[in-house]
Amino acid sequence: MDGKPSDPETPHNRGFLRVALGVLGHLETLEGRKRVEIMDLSQGGAHAVFLDEADAAKLDVNDCVLRWLGFDAFGTVTRRDGAHLAIAFDELLRPGVIKETNKQAALVVRNEFGERKLRSRLWAKGIYSA
Repeated sequence: MDGKPSDPETPHNRGFLRVALGVLGHLETLEGRKRVEIMDLSQGGAHAVFLDEADAAKLDVNDCVLRWLGFDAFGTVTRRDGAHLAIAFDELLRPGVIKETNKQAALVVRNEFGERKLRSRLWAKGIYSA
């Protein structure tokens, strides 16, 4: 690899492998901080979705900082489709960041599942009410 991401218009010919995540993060711009879900991540960029449809409709984003699980990256929005954003990072993420993000994302999902399972059991016993 030459270290440069491929053309974003050719999704089947990407320069970097993408890791599917589904973790929460924040997109910081001059207009403010907006909550997003990071659908996938690579060394060269990310696919994020605004959690609030109103943010997606009114926010015109170009340059931004994407923050997630204790990490951050500066980037530029290269494509937008409704609430979906394609972000190209200014500098490549280190492979260790991708690995640690993937590891932490698995723990977050596992913890959420365990909490739901416990609440379900307590609700079934009549102890827990939402």
